[in-house]
Amino acid sequence: MRPGMDRAAAEAAAAAVIRRTRSTAEEVGDRFPLYADPADGRWTSTRRGSWTGGFWAGLLWLGAGRAGDDGTAARRAREVTARLRDRARDDTDTRALTFWYGAAQGHLRHGDAAAARVADEGAGALVAAAHPRYGVVPAGTALGRGERGASELTVDSAAAVIALLCWAGRERGRAGAEELARRHAAAVRDRCLEKDGGIRPGARLDGAPDEAPAGTWARGQAWGVLALTTAARAFGDAPGKGCGDGYRDAALLAADHWLRRAGDTVPPWSFADPDGLRDTSAAAITAQALLELAELTPGPHGRALEEAATRLLDRLVSHHLRGGRLLDGCYDPASGTAVAHELVWGDHFLLSALLRLTDRAAGEHAAGEDTDAS
Repeated sequence: MRPGMDRAAAEAAAAAVIRRTRSTAEEVGDRFPLYADPADGRWTSTRRGSWTGGFWAGLLWLGAGRAGDDGTAARRAREVTARLRDRARDDTDTRALTFWYGAAQGHLRHGDAAAARVADEGAGALVAAAHPRYGVVPAGTALGRGERGASELTVDSAAAVIALLCWAGRERGRAGAEELARRHAAAVRDRCLEKDGGIRPGARLDGAPDEAPAGTWARGQAWGVLALTTAARAFGDAPGKGCGDGYRDAALLAADHWLRRAGDTVPPWSFADPDGLRDTSAAAITAQALLELAELTPGPHGRALEEAATRLLDRLVSHHLRGGRLLDGCYDPASGTAVAHELVWGDHFLLSALLRLTDRAAGEHAAGEDTDAS
């Protein structure tokens, strides 16, 4: 493991988040956790999961089969995943978050056939929602966006849109899914990425002027790095592979923009307000994205990305993780909603990144033992 966090610390942090997930399941029952009070840890939950329900199912899948699990996590994950199916009807691109991080991971990590069917239904809903003129998955009219959302592209869900549609096209044979993923990825690259690496949170498909400046919303920048990295992995832009339409270069540009603005610190909600509210969930998303991008980037640049990710994870764990709760996440400062709280997607990306580190370190250790024995 590179400098920034040793394997033992990463394993201990991951175990703490998994224990928190188990206690959360006891508290919320058949509801979906959204954000928790930093003082007492009690969750505000939703009935259907809103746009974050997939992260709850994903947390359960991530913890299934880990030390201390008696099979309860997988059972709960299956139950939660089955309830995600209802969200396929919602007209929103955030369905991709639900079905990729929630349902598809149950199949990819645990071979769960029922989870695969749920994920495929979600992918089918995205294919059906493709904009007839622009050929991408629009933001949609749900979640308060109204008709405007029918002609908007957003970066929040782009990584999940690309990953879910590629999986459905390649593994499930769903017609039109992979081509839609390619068009969506190209639109994010061409419409949301600025020359300096800043990411716009969205773009109007009808050509109307964009209202939000690029590179100021920290979580939007994080989503953009993750989306472009996902596209690079999906479309072959990796060492030893053919051309992937420049997605790795685009992801590196966006990642370097993040590192110039935030380095290995927890960023403010808005880079335009450097002394404002911080958002650990943006840092957790970025740590996951940097680890994935490092795997696609050979040489010193790739090592530097991995080291930046591990330093960022170390900061999150050392300064913001308490009892398995990633605190100081900022949901919506405009409305004053959960501005210094535990956020379910922050927990999810933190655990995912930590497990990526520890599982890889365990594999490297096993490989080293094999070499020593030979």
